[in-house]
Amino acid sequence: MNGSTARYVLGMEVITPTGMNLEIAQTVAKADLARFEQLEGDDGIERFTYAKIDYTEAQTLLDKTCELSGYILSSLLEQLPQSLKPIPLIIAVPNEVSLVKVQEWIGESTYSGFISKIDVIHSNGASFVLKAMKSLDDNDAMMCISVDSLVESLGDLIKDGKVLSTNNPWGIIPSEGGAGLIVCRRNIVETLKLKPKAKLGYLDIELGATDRRGMYRLVQRASQQIDSFGEVYSDMSNLRAHTEDYGFALGAKAERFIQPQQPHLINELWGTMGSCSSPALIAYAVKNHHFNQPTTLMMFGPEGDKAILQLLAC
Repeated sequence: MNGSTARYVLGMEVITPTGMNLEIAQTVAKADLARFEQLEGDDGIERFTYAKIDYTEAQTLLDKTCELSGYILSSLLEQLPQSLKPIPLIIAVPNEVSLVKVQEWIGESTYSGFISKIDVIHSNGASFVLKAMKSLDDNDAMMCISVDSLVESLGDLIKDGKVLSTNNPWGIIPSEGGAGLIVCRRNIVETLKLKPKAKLGYLDIELGATDRRGMYRLVQRASQQIDSFGEVYSDMSNLRAHTEDYGFALGAKAERFIQPQQPHLINELWGTMGSCSSPALIAYAVKNHHFNQPTTLMMFGPEGDKAILQLLAC
C-alpha cells in the first residue's frame, strides 16, 4: 500500500517524561539526566526500569490524558497557519479512558473554537497512523494526537515478565506521554504556499503480526518499490521479539539501508510510550533527520502491529 502519497507534515509536538515539548524532551534525554526511575522488586534485589511524567498535576488517567492533550493542542495550534483554522482533530486515548468524557472536555475547552470536527478513538501505534492518513482522503488538513501511559500498567507488565530489569535484558521501559502532528494534502501546500517540514512517502502496515517476521515481510514488499531505505528511525524496544524481527528485516535487504546497525531509537530516549510511540517517532524523525536522503521509519506497535513509513524531503 502506498496510501500516504502527497501527504505532508506541517507541525509536530511530543511530550515525554523528560520534557513538555519535543525540544526539551530530546535535549534532556540525550544529556542522560536521570531520565529513568527504578522500582524495587519483591525480593528487594531486582530493579525494574520505568519512566514517569512528574510535572503533571493530574491524579487520574482521564485527567492526565486531558492535561497532556491540552499541552499538545496548544503547541500545534501555535504552529497552525491561520488560514487552516478551524481544523479537524483525531485523537487517540488509552483504552481505559472514556471517549465521551474526552470529547466533552475538548468541547468545553478553550481549544474548541479552533476545531471544526472531533474524532476521539481507541487506536494504537501503526493503526492510528493508518487511520490518520486515511482521514486525509476526506480532509485537506488535520491535527492528529495520541496519548498513552504504560506506567499505569506497570504492575501487570512486571508480572508478565515484559519490563527491563537487572535480571531481564529483554524487556521494555514502560513510559507515558503524547505526540501530535499537523498533516495536510498537496493541494493545501500548493494553494496556500506553505512550507512543510517533510513529505510522507511509502507506507505499509502489517496488522497483528505475532510470528516475529512482520517487519521482515514489510521490508520485502517495500524493496519492490524503494531502492534505498536510508537511515532507520524506530520505536522498537528491547523485547526479544522486536530485536529478532529487526534482525530478520535487515538480513533481507541490509544493502539498501544506511548504517542499519545504528538505528535511531526513541525507546532509548524516553522509554516505550505505548500507542503514542508511532506519531512520536514521526515527529522525532522529522525534526532530527537531515534529509540528504530519505529515511525509513520502522514502527513496532504494542499490539503486534508493525509499519514502515518513508519520509522524504519536500
